[in-house]
Amino acid sequence: MLQNIYSIKFVHLKHYLSKQIMLKPFALFFLILLSFTSCDYFGYFFQKDSKRIDFTSIDEYPLFPSCDSLATLDFKEKCFEKTVAKYIQGDLEVHEFSSPEAITDAMIIHIDVDRNGKASLQELETSQKVKEFLPELEDVIRESIANFPILTPAKKRGNYVKSRYMIPIYIVE
Repeated sequence: MLQNIYSIKFVHLKHYLSKQIMLKPFALFFLILLSFTSCDYFGYFFQKDSKRIDFTSIDEYPLFPSCDSLATLDFKEKCFEKTVAKYIQGDLEVHEFSSPEAITDAMIIHIDVDRNGKASLQELETSQKVKEFLPELEDVIRESIANFPILTPAKKRGNYVKSRYMIPIYIVE
């Protein structure tokens, strides 16, 4: 009786092995196909999104409506800087500033342009002398930047991104 049980199990094992032998060519073909495509195929998808993004540089600068959107990156940068200077200089010329001493100094304006194209003054680096003798200067610059038209935001990898720019302004009296 014990022999019959073993022989039945052996027959089932034989039957199982015969099916496996028939499936071997298909399994072998599938494994070969998978080995040729798996690394490159999946690597392509993972590599696309797993690359490090350099957020210190952008692909396209923000644009004022007056700048040409089909120009080169260098032209866009220069156009942005010149237009910012034009807007701020125009607002500064309207106001009359007076100081008890002659001031020759430089200040650095930090302008943020958000993903929606709205510009804002984030920081104004200036000397204590300018803060003391021209206290209204920061408010005039802040208001000037707040009155910028809506810009086309900077782009990185096809997406609009927030960006910050440092623009120097020289005070000469």
